[in-house]
Amino acid sequence: MECGTLILRGSPSTLIASCGGEVYVVDPGHGRKRAKQVRREILKHGPSRVTFLVTHFHSDHYTSLAEGLLDSLEAPVAVAAPRVDAPALRDPLLRVTLTFGYPLPGDSGLLTYDPLPVRVDSEIDPPTRIGPFEVVPLPGHTPGQVGVVAPDGTLYAADSLFGERVLARFGAPYHFDPCRALETLHWIRDHLGRYEAIQPSHGPLTRAAEAEALVDANIDAVSRLLTHAREALEKRYTLDEATRHVAKSMGAPGDPGLLLLIQATVRGALACLHARGEATALADDGLVRWSVAPKESR
Repeated sequence: MECGTLILRGSPSTLIASCGGEVYVVDPGHGRKRAKQVRREILKHGPSRVTFLVTHFHSDHYTSLAEGLLDSLEAPVAVAAPRVDAPALRDPLLRVTLTFGYPLPGDSGLLTYDPLPVRVDSEIDPPTRIGPFEVVPLPGHTPGQVGVVAPDGTLYAADSLFGERVLARFGAPYHFDPCRALETLHWIRDHLGRYEAIQPSHGPLTRAAEAEALVDANIDAVSRLLTHAREALEKRYTLDEATRHVAKSMGAPGDPGLLLLIQATVRGALACLHARGEATALADDGLVRWSVAPKESR
């Protein structure tokens, strides 16, 4: 069965495929305007069924579903998501806590997107297939993030990597677990020969033959972040001190919401370095300081 695919540009971009009357949509995005754009593309195919796949639990990738898109479709609709991330799609408080490390309310002024709940009809464990898409695991940005390979050979890489403008703008890339994010980036680099093109959620489509530089830029950014986290261990910094060190070292803007995301990334870096036996936590007069683990404990 032949499937037509298209990429609806945006931040994030949306991948849409039509196969024999069924339409498959990856990361429909956020906002009522986006909901109308995606709906318009879906209806062009007169679908008998629509399946949405959400790659991970961050609100900008799917809250259009709760902002009118699901209710506007007459065809049967199903929403699929990675099993590990699915609870956070259903529960806004869990989603915000996992992302920022704090149970911030939607009206706090610190959240870029409304933390809306959305239904999940099926939970998936990659590697698997959904319609025409090969679903592959791309963990690190969130615990259960996935990407998909479209019939035309495009790897929709979700937020496993970012366009160069995004990297330059935000300095330190957000990842729930930077160590796993780095492993995922190396996996993508090792498998570039399998794909025709790479589509980051936030960034332009890049032909696979030219994507090595983009992947390497992301590898460099995450590697530098981990290097600065290790520097914080040498200085026995608290989490706040380590966050300041990483943010300044990577040229991150001083916006409080962004700094909370960087703090969450630094927390993830300290946690994964601890899991690898490189870091240890010390009590210091009511403070927790992070230090290089003793050699004998590694």
